[in-house]
Amino acid sequence: MSRFMITFLIVTLGLITTGRLALAEEVKCEGTIVRIDGDNVTLKGATEEHQMKIEPATKIMINGKPGSPMDLKLGQKVKCVCDKNGDTMICTTLVIMRDMQQR
Repeated sequence: MSRFMITFLIVTLGLITTGRLALAEEVKCEGTIVRIDGDNVTLKGATEEHQMKIEPATKIMINGKPGSPMDLKLGQKVKCVCDKNGDTMICTTLVIMRDMQQR
C-alpha cells in the first residue's frame, strides 16, 4: 500500500507542476521599441514599459509579410501578443506597425 501512495503522490505533484506551467496568461501590448538587447526587446507604451523575449518561434510580420528579428529597430511602433508566466513574457506574435525613423 505504501508503494501505491508514493506513486500517487509523485503523479499528483507532476500534474500540479504541469498545470502551473499551463497557466501562462496571454498579454497584448502596443508601443515603441526603445531597447533591443539580444533576444530581449523593451517596448514603451502609453503608460508602461514591457520587456519580452523574442524566440525562434515568434511570428514577426512587417507590411503583411513574414519578417525576422533582424527587421526590429529602435523607434518602430509594434503590436505584440505574449505569453506571460510569472515575470517572464515570451513574444508569440509581433507586428511592426510603422518605422518611426521613416517619418
